[in-house]
Amino acid sequence: MRIIMVSVAIKNRTRDEIIAAFRESIRKKQEWIKQSDEEFKRIREERRQLAL
Repeated sequence: MRIIMVSVAIKNRTRDEIIAAFRESIRKKQEWIKQSDEEFKRIREERRQLAL
């Protein structure tokens, strides 16, 4: 299924557009990871304060 989605996404795009799309998806993934790490850190701090 994923291969079909990728082939559809690639269809009718130039090489530069494909590269830009993959870079954007990597950027969004890294941003999501950073946000989730910050959220986990905040939750751990809250739990630590409640435990004291």
